[in-house]
Amino acid sequence: MFCSTGSSGLYKAPLSKSLLLVPSSLSLLLALLPHCQRFFLYDLQAVKDDFQIWRLICGRIICLDLKDTFCSSLLIYNFRIFERRYGSRKFASFLLGSWVLSALIDLILVETAWYCFGISASRNLPSGFLAPVFALFVPFYCSIPRVQVAHILGPLSITNKTLIYILGLQLFTSGSYIWIVAISGLGGMINWNRLFPPLRQRQNVNYRDGQQSEQQASPPLEVSEEQVARLMEMGFSRGDALEALRASNNDLNVATNFLLQH
Repeated sequence: MFCSTGSSGLYKAPLSKSLLLVPSSLSLLLALLPHCQRFFLYDLQAVKDDFQIWRLICGRIICLDLKDTFCSSLLIYNFRIFERRYGSRKFASFLLGSWVLSALIDLILVETAWYCFGISASRNLPSGFLAPVFALFVPFYCSIPRVQVAHILGPLSITNKTLIYILGLQLFTSGSYIWIVAISGLGGMINWNRLFPPLRQRQNVNYRDGQQSEQQASPPLEVSEEQVARLMEMGFSRGDALEALRASNNDLNVATNFLLQH
């Protein structure tokens, strides 16, 4: 199973479901209608010279390369965990903010590449909803706990995040100038930190309340302190870790998934 974050399916993720179905379907349709693809080219040169501002919208929604469609769809499916955790409204605000901000950064990077290195990339940028997908790697790195799955070649380990990073690398290397879109997408880090507090900070605010609730009632199930410590190292509060371990009968993997979805 490819999914590495949370349970499978698109439960409580209507926006992610729409981003999977609509752009993917249109991308497949455009593959069958190549004469229509010119309307969805991400051509910044046409934006500057001919004032075709509409290309900043049409050229940044639908992928014309089916490989990019496949990779970005898998990433959106795995990043649906953020919509479940923070709600569709905040998730949409982050995607929209990243999408708009990355368009400005694209223009700056293209002009910088031309004037400093003589690289003409304005007509060669990849089309599609790619910048917000790259932007989601910021909260994925900062907020999703790393759980070891297996060891290979001695010290090297496979975690629940390894496949996502490999897929992101595959998307990053799928075109000559996609690195411009990837760098501009990382501008979403500012937007993310503004909208959503870091996991550790958010959990530590409620740490005292968790201690009080522990003192008021004895735990119905004895919990392993070692597993509590491991969950706290991932960034969760002690109260949340205890609740998740009790609900999962001391199963660390189930408790981690429970905390990621609540």
